[in-house]
Amino acid sequence: MQTLHYSDELPLVWSAPQQPRPQYERPVKRSQYAMVALDIFSGPPQWQLEADERLADLMMLRRGWNGPQSGPVGIGMISYIRALLQSVMKRDTPLPAFVPAHGGSVQLEWHQSGLDIELMVFRPLDAELSVHFHDGREPIEEEPLSINFDLLSKVLSEIG
Repeated sequence: MQTLHYSDELPLVWSAPQQPRPQYERPVKRSQYAMVALDIFSGPPQWQLEADERLADLMMLRRGWNGPQSGPVGIGMISYIRALLQSVMKRDTPLPAFVPAHGGSVQLEWHQSGLDIELMVFRPLDAELSVHFHDGREPIEEEPLSINFDLLSKVLSEIG
């Protein structure tokens, strides 16, 4: 329960009740706490800051930038791409190229480490993944994706 107290020095002083420390079933090593704290307090990864800038640029495209049907990328698409990236990218995963396409769609491309990864996002919940491996593995061709991006995460782990 929260209480507010009046004081002559400060008009309002808030004090929270003392909560008992949580008890864990098994001890957690300090290094695990440190790793979580580093992720929380180090701020967003560099790729996210750069991605936000590039996505904002896509929203600023003028209608007709590449023909009569081309226009800016909508906020719904930007939100979907941002959430998608947060689910598959790690701190050291390279940022993809963002290529605007017909009708407000966006293609995300990674070309490195012997992989050509292209994710075409037509609209939220409608994307296709294509991957070409330079080591002779069978390519992934236009694999439909919507909310489960485990396949993309797996492929990206090879370049990150």
